[in-house]
Amino acid sequence: MEHFLLMAGKIAVLLLGSTIAAITFLSRRRTGSPLMVRLGVGFTLIAAGSFLEGLFFEVLGWELLTVHLIESAFVFAGLLILAVLLRPRTVRR
Repeated sequence: MEHFLLMAGKIAVLLLGSTIAAITFLSRRRTGSPLMVRLGVGFTLIAAGSFLEGLFFEVLGWELLTVHLIESAFVFAGLLILAVLLRPRTVRR
């Protein structure tokens, strides 16, 4: 049962992350803002990292530490993109 819950969680994260990324790409089309594409890339990296962790562990049989490090790198990269994009642009005095 725990294995099923883990797989369901990974798939849910992939679906939600992909949905958010798709919304940002559609928003880019409507608004013309390149910021939306970058946000989409950030969310895609976060969702892909979670999914790839499960895939590499379950299908390819990679070690748990290795797949955790890969997921952490993807999540870090995605969050870094989001942090850079959402930082304040001007200093208020």
